[in-house]
Amino acid sequence: MDFKTLLLIFLGGVLANNYALEKFLGLTPLLGFSKKEDKLLPLGLCVTLVTVLSALITWPLNSFVLAPLNLGALQLLCFVAVILILVWALGAIFKQPLGGFFPLIALNTAVLGLAVNTAALGFVETLLSALGVGLGFLVALYLMAGVQSRIQEQYVPKAFRGLPIALLAAAIVSMALLAF
Repeated sequence: MDFKTLLLIFLGGVLANNYALEKFLGLTPLLGFSKKEDKLLPLGLCVTLVTVLSALITWPLNSFVLAPLNLGALQLLCFVAVILILVWALGAIFKQPLGGFFPLIALNTAVLGLAVNTAALGFVETLLSALGVGLGFLVALYLMAGVQSRIQEQYVPKAFRGLPIALLAAAIVSMALLAF
């Protein structure tokens, strides 16, 4: 695999194939935490760490255990278990950073979606995709925080306040990122 392809996989995870904005995976923490600007960086870095570590574990698990034994039906269950155990272990190691983020990271569908979607890729591609998806989630957090702060300054009709305007804004940001 050449450098250009690897770079495109990484940049695709950050921009064009952003799991939070393009695939709408992991959207709940994106919409809920975008108002708490002091917690964006720790949450984004924790999601990136969990994404990369889960890719390090789930790819060999799928390639060397599940696929050779024809246990593909257990893939989702195994990946969920690995992610929950990983987040719990990281929470035990780093009590302060992951303490309040445990449900947001453990139940983040972007992490699980990445593990399932990259099962057929090679190891290096999976790691670069995981890093790109994690950093893309961090970028999406900051983009939505900026959009949410702008929305708070403007008049929004009563029917669109709250979640409807946030979803509409996420869709517009998604279309802008799709141009990449």
